[in-house]
Amino acid sequence: GHNHPLARFWRGLNRRVWRKAEAIIVLSSAMKQRVINTCPKLANKVAVIHSWANPDVIVPLPKPDNWFAQKHNLVNKFTVLYSGNMGRCHDIDTILETAKLLKDEPIQFVCIGSGAKREALIEDVKRLGLTNFMFLPYQDKEVLPYSLTACDLSLVSVMPGMETLVAPSKLYSALAAGVPVTVICSPEAYLTELIAKAKCGASFVNGDSQGLADYIRSLAANQPLVKSLGQAGREYLLENFTPEVIAKQYDQVLCEALTRE
Repeated sequence: GHNHPLARFWRGLNRRVWRKAEAIIVLSSAMKQRVINTCPKLANKVAVIHSWANPDVIVPLPKPDNWFAQKHNLVNKFTVLYSGNMGRCHDIDTILETAKLLKDEPIQFVCIGSGAKREALIEDVKRLGLTNFMFLPYQDKEVLPYSLTACDLSLVSVMPGMETLVAPSKLYSALAAGVPVTVICSPEAYLTELIAKAKCGASFVNGDSQGLADYIRSLAANQPLVKSLGQAGREYLLENFTPEVIAKQYDQVLCEALTRE
């Protein structure tokens, strides 16, 4: 918990390190706020630089041309992908509830990865007799350009309040893949704003499985929209989150830190 001696020790250590730093780089506006809340004097030292994905490596690929989609029989089903860690910070329940609502429709959920919540999810899917859920292990790096594009929608989910601790890097890969992205998070999370700016999908509050199910249905019936949302997301990545753009931002922060010395 928050007041556990180890947690207090860790916070104290963080504060000491932060105060000595010339600059602090965090991955999201929520993380920046967390640092400032802990140590208000650091406000002008904290820079937000997002994660990135390489759009030359992860390139949109239609499912009929994608061996990964063919291999796992995803070409003719509207496919909803959750790729990455299924850990304590991630809202898996909302995804499961959504799959329950869509169990009689030609919609396939695919979970790729591992994490603390994976085994329980597999058990739940078995217990409920859901046939619309597929589990695959983490894929090798060279497979990612195919696994990440073998879907019609990518899901990113964060437990309420956890957005100050985690910044899902899977979001950036999903944008590069040119598929729509839906986030499940608290309404004030920075992810909600990012998706709205990118115009690449939608955001749903934790627990709103009905809203998410309805949205998935509407996308499944509207292939042109799926395509345009995916393109918008990729364009947003190209403008904001490529290795070149992000490297420039690091460069700027380092230069400013050096001139302050």
